[in-house]
Amino acid sequence: MCKNIEKRKPTFKFAALVMLSIICLTTVGMVVFKASITTMFLLSWLIVVPASMKLGYTNKEIEEFGFSVGKDAFQSNLIIISVGVLIATWIAAGTIPTIVYSGLTIITPKYFLLTTLIVCSLTSIATGTSWGTLGTSGIALMSIGTSMGVPAGLTAGAIISGAFFGDKISPLSDSTNLAAAVCKTDVITHIKHMTFTTVPSYLLCIVLYTVIGFKYANNTIDYNQINQVVTVLKANFHIGFIALIPIIILLALLLLQKPPIVSILFSSILGAGIAVVQEGEKIGDILKYMLNGYSIDTGLNYADKLLNRGGIMSMAETVLLVFIVFVIAGILQKTGFLEILLQPMIDKIGNSRTKLVGATFIASYFANAFSSSMMFTSVFVGTVMSPLYKEFKLKPENLSRIIEDTATLGGPLIPWNSNAIFCSQTLGVSPFEFIPYCFLSWITPIISFIYGATGFSMKTYTEEEIKALEEDEEAAATI
Repeated sequence: MCKNIEKRKPTFKFAALVMLSIICLTTVGMVVFKASITTMFLLSWLIVVPASMKLGYTNKEIEEFGFSVGKDAFQSNLIIISVGVLIATWIAAGTIPTIVYSGLTIITPKYFLLTTLIVCSLTSIATGTSWGTLGTSGIALMSIGTSMGVPAGLTAGAIISGAFFGDKISPLSDSTNLAAAVCKTDVITHIKHMTFTTVPSYLLCIVLYTVIGFKYANNTIDYNQINQVVTVLKANFHIGFIALIPIIILLALLLLQKPPIVSILFSSILGAGIAVVQEGEKIGDILKYMLNGYSIDTGLNYADKLLNRGGIMSMAETVLLVFIVFVIAGILQKTGFLEILLQPMIDKIGNSRTKLVGATFIASYFANAFSSSMMFTSVFVGTVMSPLYKEFKLKPENLSRIIEDTATLGGPLIPWNSNAIFCSQTLGVSPFEFIPYCFLSWITPIISFIYGATGFSMKTYTEEEIKALEEDEEAAATI
C-alpha cells in the first residue's frame, strides 16, 4: 500500500528559480528563435511539473490542479472564437470595408494628423488588429504625410496612437481578450473600465495632433494611395448604412447587457445574411469564411491585407494560449509557488494601493522590456498580480486595465520590443523618431497611475461579493 508523500511548501529561492526558468525559456524561444508564445508556454510544462513533483505532488494531482483552473478559460475562449466568426462575416457583409472607406474619405490637409489618428482608430476598432492597421491604412497615410512634408516620426506617432487605441478597446482584439481572460473578467466589463483612462487620453491626443497639425494646414495631399484603396473597396462591396447594421445591433445588445457570446454570434448571423442578400455571397462560402476567414484577391496588396482575415482558425492560437496559461497558473497557484513569490511584495506594499499600482507598473514595463512581447507581459503580470488585487478587494478589471495601459501601449515605446520593431519596419521610421509622438502611450499610463493612487474608478468588491467568491472557490475545489 502506497503511503501519501508529505507535501512541502517551496522555498522562496526555489520558487524564484522556477519562475525565472519559465521566463527565460519563453523569452529565449520568442526573441532568439522567433517561436510562438503558445509553444513556449506549453514547453514550460517540463519545468512546472517536475518542480511540483519535487514538492511531493503526484503527476495526477498536478494535472488536476491545472485543469481545475483551466476550465475557467471556457467562457473567454468561446468569446474569442465567436469574435473570429464575427470578423469574417463583417468583412463579407461590407461592415468593415464601410468603416475603413468612411475613414479614408475624411482626410483633409488642415486636419491631416487628426484624421490620421481617427482613420487608424476606426480601422483598428473594426478589425481588432493594430498590426493590420499599420500594414494597411498606416502605410498609405505615411506616403501622404511624406508628400505633405510632415515629419515622418510625427505621422507615425499619430498612426501608432490610433492603431493601438483601436486594438486596446476593440472587442475583436486578441490582446484585449487575453488581458481580460488572464485577469478573469469578461471582455465587455474590461473594455468599459478602460474607457475611464483611454477616453481622456484620446481626447488629449485629439487636441495635440490638431494643434500641431495646423502647421501643415496649407500643404497639399497626394491622394493616390487613398484613392486606390477607396476604389477597390467600393468596387468589391456595397458601401453604406445597411452594411453598418450588424455593428449597430451588436453595440445595442451589449449596452442592454445581453450575453456577449449570444450578442456576437447574433451579429455574425446578421452580417452573414447581409452578405448573402446584398453582396451575393453563397451560404456555403459564408460558412467556410466562419471557419477559415474571409478570402478575396482585389489585386491591391493594401486591401488584401485588410480584408483577408477572421474565422475560427485565426483565433486558434489565442484560444490555446489562454487555456495553457490558465493551466500553468493553476498549478503554480495550488502548489504554493505564487504565494511564496508574492509574500515579499505583499510585505513591502503593505496596505498601500498606490504601492500596489506602482508595483504593477514596474512589473509590466519590466516584462515588456525583458520579453519584447505585450502578450507575454499580459500573461505574466496578470498571473502574478491577480492574487494581490484580490487581497486589496480590487476587482480584476482594475488589473486588466492597468495591463493594457502599460503593456499594450508600452510596446511601441521600447525600441527593441516586437511592437516597436514592427512599427518601425512597416512604416519605415526609426523608433527614436516616432516614440516622442506616440502621445497615447505616454498620456494613458499617467492618468492610470493617478487613478490608482487616488482610488478614482478603482472598483472594489463588497463584503457580500467577497463571500460569494469564496463560496464559489470552495465549490470549485470540491469538483
